[in-house]
Amino acid sequence: MEFDTFSGYHGVAVMIWQPIWLPEQEHHSRIGIPALAFLPCQDLLSVFLCIVLLASAAVPAQAQTGTSTNDAEFTLSGTVVNSVTGEGIARALVQIQGTYQRSAFTDGDGRFQFEGLKAGYATITAQKPGYFEEQGQRTITTYASGYSADSGPLALKLTPQSAVYGRLTDSAGQPLEQVPVRLTGSVIREGRKHLETRGYVQSDEDGRFRIANLMPGTYYLAAGPAREAAHLLPGGDQPRTGYAAVYYPGVPDMASAAPMQIAAGQQVEADLTLSVAPVFHVSGTVAGYPPEQGFNLQFFTQSGDWIPFPVPYNPHMGTFEAKQVPAGSYLVKASAQIGSQQLRADLRLNVASNLDDVRLVLGPAINIPVNVRTESRAASDRNASASQRPPPLSVHLSSLEPSVPDAYSNVSRSEGGRYSIDLLNVEPGKYAVDFLPQPPWYVRSAQFGQTNVLTDNLAVTAGQSSPMEVVLRDDGAELNGTVKAADGTETPATVIAVQQPASNASVKIAPANLGVGFHLWGLAPGNYLLFAFDHIDDLEYSDPEALQHYASQAAHVTLSAGQESTAALTLIHAGGGQ
Repeated sequence: MEFDTFSGYHGVAVMIWQPIWLPEQEHHSRIGIPALAFLPCQDLLSVFLCIVLLASAAVPAQAQTGTSTNDAEFTLSGTVVNSVTGEGIARALVQIQGTYQRSAFTDGDGRFQFEGLKAGYATITAQKPGYFEEQGQRTITTYASGYSADSGPLALKLTPQSAVYGRLTDSAGQPLEQVPVRLTGSVIREGRKHLETRGYVQSDEDGRFRIANLMPGTYYLAAGPAREAAHLLPGGDQPRTGYAAVYYPGVPDMASAAPMQIAAGQQVEADLTLSVAPVFHVSGTVAGYPPEQGFNLQFFTQSGDWIPFPVPYNPHMGTFEAKQVPAGSYLVKASAQIGSQQLRADLRLNVASNLDDVRLVLGPAINIPVNVRTESRAASDRNASASQRPPPLSVHLSSLEPSVPDAYSNVSRSEGGRYSIDLLNVEPGKYAVDFLPQPPWYVRSAQFGQTNVLTDNLAVTAGQSSPMEVVLRDDGAELNGTVKAADGTETPATVIAVQQPASNASVKIAPANLGVGFHLWGLAPGNYLLFAFDHIDDLEYSDPEALQHYASQAAHVTLSAGQESTAALTLIHAGGGQ
């Protein structure tokens, strides 16, 4: 069943990872460097594996003494299964990467087997077109002796991809061709829910569409706006009607749309009927940009979806004209760039007739200075200014609106050697503020005008220039510990510490590795809830309400300034607390 090449195996492949320990010693205390010494870095993949393993694992010298090498060969077997049905997946490609490389295809029942293996560290993967890795499956298993039949076969799970399909028609039931169809998905990024475009297609001549390769999750489906197909009209005539944007199951905006809960492997049918709307032309001028560079102009729906309208413009005259725009409400964004300075202008339009005098005047994007003051335990640094050295802080503005991008802080140094930190090119909108101080510093306070941005979201309006005032302290606490599974064995995890009451600077994250546990430092004095999750890929850990489901499984700890403490945590399965 073993193969050395992949010839004849085609298709888009997705991979699942399950690192395993193919033991070289009878006793060990953590993921082992001894095995890493034998990794053959002969290609890019194995070089990457070497780097990752060396960076993530360390073994004390005493772990290498008093042990014996096990050179016996053994057999590794298992099954690749569908995570939804539990059935074996035939012709799935299984690979071993590490001390040696092996590959094999599963048989008709999803079984695989590798014979003649020797001790060492290896990563075993499975892949098959039409499947994703199962979230949260990346685990590390440690064996005290050679893998044998007594250990049981491995079970590698793959999640079948999902799809949304349907048909677009007009009110008379006629198919609509070349109408854009968008699927917006709710994704978790940095512990916070965001809406992102997960698929974009156009309907075919029968009005049909299909968006595939979808992970399980929550989605919103929209179609249009679109003009009437030109080939249906006499030669030379321009369409006079089009189709306004519609969201499933037939509403005008995302706020009133029905979310589609799509399960693994589910094929969801969603038909939409689009109403005829008159089309108009929108023309005008853009001012305030360098003529030799031109500008960019984009239309968005009122829900924040970008619309690929063709907008011809004359960069020398500053004029533009968008033809055949269906009636409706839009957000128009214009932008240009001068060096590192971004110029922007936004305008909301209600298109119910031809608009010939639209005017956008570009101006500098919003830059928010971040004034950082440090309060150090060291007497020599007590009154140190953050401008004398790079501020030990970065700030991330996480957008809460679909059409508004995130913003990140930037550190610069003047000719006089003074450092400053700024949030550059911030668009008007609503943001959650994430503070990322460098340990041992923590954020004591953060203020933007009258807003305490440690506890409240940030609202940025056009023309705003107020600085953000942040105070850092370096007398934070340290916390070390380990995570154990329900059976009492040590297990890897992701540890999240949330200060109570929760705030925008209260969430700290650290990995818990076998043999070394976890280490959190730069913790502000106060009360904390400690969570040890098996995975956080789909967990809204930045939302206190989402974590409240797991509060009964969390550990409680109170930390004082400069304290060093330990904690023993129990593994929590993400999704099991709801």
